[in-house]
Amino acid sequence: MACNMDTATPESHFTPELIAWIKDNIPLLNNMEVSFDQFKDGELVISCPLAPNINDKGTAFGGSIAALATICGWLFTTLHARTRVKDCAAVIADSQLTYHAPGKGRISAHCSAVVPDRFFDRLNERRNAKLELTVELYSTEKEEQSSINIATYKGIYVAMPE
Repeated sequence: MACNMDTATPESHFTPELIAWIKDNIPLLNNMEVSFDQFKDGELVISCPLAPNINDKGTAFGGSIAALATICGWLFTTLHARTRVKDCAAVIADSQLTYHAPGKGRISAHCSAVVPDRFFDRLNERRNAKLELTVELYSTEKEEQSSINIATYKGIYVAMPE
């Protein structure tokens, strides 16, 4: 994905145009009915309903949970990289997902991290920059119920100036 040089906040790059680009280029997200909920105060939240992401046991499909977590970390990395480089691409280098409980309702992925100066320094030098992230996944059975943590995802992403 092309990235425009800008020193604005990562949140300012969370635009309808970027979301449309993601949905056009990753069709799986449309089938999952992923919504890009917010990027506020350094926390990115995306989610999807249970119905198109259900497994044979009536709970959230592990592959959907993994996909939601992966795209959340990728987008978090992309949004931060866009603040420093003219053109970049973000890729996942490694990941681990631990499941804690079944998802019985809407699934949400939450990513917030303090991005180290070294990440930005390397991008400013036009070098690859690594970012290690944790994404927490939650599920709610009904809107009025509190969320439960269903999984923890750890990913290593690399932003690569083009």
